[in-house]
Amino acid sequence: MKDKITESVINDLLSRSSRGINKYNTTLDQNNKDDFMQHLYEELLDAAQYIKKEQSIIPEIQELINNYSNDSDLGKVIREKYKM
Repeated sequence: MKDKITESVINDLLSRSSRGINKYNTTLDQNNKDDFMQHLYEELLDAAQYIKKEQSIIPEIQELINNYSNDSDLGKVIREKYKM
């Protein structure tokens, strides 16, 4: 049995590692200069904002679902509103 989600995360990690090595010419293991706690804090702040943004959209989409019984019309409205 394979876990596609875990495999996807592993692939994302490997991809990010390669990009980091190319960009900074070092590995995370070799880098002892950066303040990783500060980096983590900033990334978590960003993540909190991304979550809040997505949460703010849920009621809007639920209202659209309630207002459009035709899936085709609903899809058009959502794509236009959110530029999907």
